[in-house]
Amino acid sequence: MTGTDGLVIVEDGRATTVQDLGRPGSRDVGVPVAGAVDRPGHRLVNRLVGNHEAAATLETTGGLVVEALRPLVLATSSDGHRHTLAAGRRLRVDPAPGSMWAHLAVRGGITCEPVLGSRSHDTLSGLGPPPIVVGTVLPVGSDPGTELPADHAPVRRRSPIVRLWPGPRADRVHDALGILVGRSWTVSTSVSRVGVRLERGPFRAASLERLPSEGLVEGAVQVTPSGEPVIMLANHPTTGGYPVVAVVDPDDVSVVAQSVPGSRLRFLRA
Repeated sequence: MTGTDGLVIVEDGRATTVQDLGRPGSRDVGVPVAGAVDRPGHRLVNRLVGNHEAAATLETTGGLVVEALRPLVLATSSDGHRHTLAAGRRLRVDPAPGSMWAHLAVRGGITCEPVLGSRSHDTLSGLGPPPIVVGTVLPVGSDPGTELPADHAPVRRRSPIVRLWPGPRADRVHDALGILVGRSWTVSTSVSRVGVRLERGPFRAASLERLPSEGLVEGAVQVTPSGEPVIMLANHPTTGGYPVVAVVDPDDVSVVAQSVPGSRLRFLRA
């Protein structure tokens, strides 16, 4: 990616990518939606700088440092504040305490070249702009001319309660929904844009009958032969033959995505 003005990456941090709201409408030809892993957080920072909610932002799990190449207006989901940077000034972006991901928006949006109508990087297919590295220059669009009615927004407090709907293969695991809602679950260290694995609970490890691979949606809850549920996020693949026993309510997917390893989640029937 090239550009003559905008932002330059001083420290690329961890798992930093460009994201927008994804590329829906092409799953039938094998193109994943991708997009921001925490869509409410992405929309929030765009509102703070007066962008359209679909404008591209930077998403990171922390350690990101950017430098303005010209005066810029930015906002982060870490603190819910708008920031003004003069040329040469820097800003560090880390997730808010207790959160896994942070988003950084810049007024005008990040305007790297879209691929199939989206600027989201897909970590599985490789579609979209490449992952961020030190020295990357990100072009920023022109000022949208919108009003800036507020300079900060309260950082959201997320409930650990996640609503579940029955999945299409719930009958493949005895009382799957009852087991999920019947206890508190610990988030494992296996978390990424692909999904969140929960530590093994009452599910028995079993040689589950493999099913033909099927399409997935964000929030799909699969049970693996190890007995560990996996909740799919923005860069999910197909099922790989494991049954989808439940689906997280779309409004609660961001709660799962922002859950740090070692935190606890409880499920509630929707």
